[in-house]
Amino acid sequence: MKQEITNSGLRHRSSCAALCILGLVFWGVSSVRAEPYLAIQEGYQCSKCHVNMTGGGKRTDFGNIYVQTRLTNKVVNWRRLLRESDEGADDENPVKTDSSSSFFSGRLNDYIAIGGDLRMRYELTETPNNPTEEVFNQRKQNIYLQVDLIPDRVILYQTLAGGGDAREVFGLLKWDAFYVKAGEFFLPYGLRLLDDSAVTRAVTGFTYRTTDAGVEIGYEPDNWAIHVAATNGTGASLETNRAKRVTASVAYVRKAFRAGGSYSTNKDAQGVKTIIYGVHGGVQLGRVGILAEMDIIDDSTDKEFVSILELNLLISRGNNLKFSYEWHDPSDAIAQNARERFSLVWEPFVNQFTQFRIGVRENRGIPQSNVQNKTEYFLELHLFL
Repeated sequence: MKQEITNSGLRHRSSCAALCILGLVFWGVSSVRAEPYLAIQEGYQCSKCHVNMTGGGKRTDFGNIYVQTRLTNKVVNWRRLLRESDEGADDENPVKTDSSSSFFSGRLNDYIAIGGDLRMRYELTETPNNPTEEVFNQRKQNIYLQVDLIPDRVILYQTLAGGGDAREVFGLLKWDAFYVKAGEFFLPYGLRLLDDSAVTRAVTGFTYRTTDAGVEIGYEPDNWAIHVAATNGTGASLETNRAKRVTASVAYVRKAFRAGGSYSTNKDAQGVKTIIYGVHGGVQLGRVGILAEMDIIDDSTDKEFVSILELNLLISRGNNLKFSYEWHDPSDAIAQNARERFSLVWEPFVNQFTQFRIGVRENRGIPQSNVQNKTEYFLELHLFL
């Protein structure tokens, strides 16, 4: 029988963990040497590696170079393989390549570039007093299109999404440290973790399955990243009221260090106002990267609390071991209903286009709920370019 998990006890542990993390974040940064853990390792802002200034989706030219030259365990010279497979072919029609290297940029020309992500997962779930479930799940199948009307100044961007992910379609105007984005896009809130089931994403609603239509402005001078978006507040659905959702985030970014906060307010068609706010940060200590985020969801009648602590150990180049602890209190008004989740995931990048993720997740909740105490195992194949 699992022991009952009290809100006060879990809140105490979560607060202690947060204080420890914030202490690490603000202590001795100069003595320690961009998914978010990669950005913290290098001290990059999200816009360094992604066309979308707040992260996710297609990689920039720099992002492609970084993944294929620094992140992977092994670089496969696929152009050489093409040339070898073409031996004996018609010499008048050789295989056309734009480089003798194995680098893939995704650029069709100076104005058009493509990218893509495919994630296929096998999942096995053990739930107490229930049969074991096994399922193959295609979690992502995205093709990205970038059109540079004026290179690095005026960009049209679109995601051809599948597998449950939402589609981004927007125009982006950039000048100096400023930008304006208009269209349908992911909102700038919190750490953009890969795992949509993480409580800081699933409970707050800021996932890769949710976009909103509106306008976003940003300012990224030196080590700062400031983003503010005004959107319908209805996701991809039609507008239902005159109010607009306002979402904002600010972060201070240095080499191996990041700290920031986020805020969002929205009013639904019935006039119910919900405010979401939180803090997040991270630090790289040698081979260990630490991320943390805490958020509060307040609908004026009740408060919901979520937090995550994530440790990333760089075993060797291309091999990351991730441990995370998550805590969720669904209602401040109800005692003894908090939940926990522990995850251990190995993430090897086997070459510049292929990553595997092998992991286990243990859920702990109230003993009366079987689903809150399930154990999940998964193997995921990630192909990207």
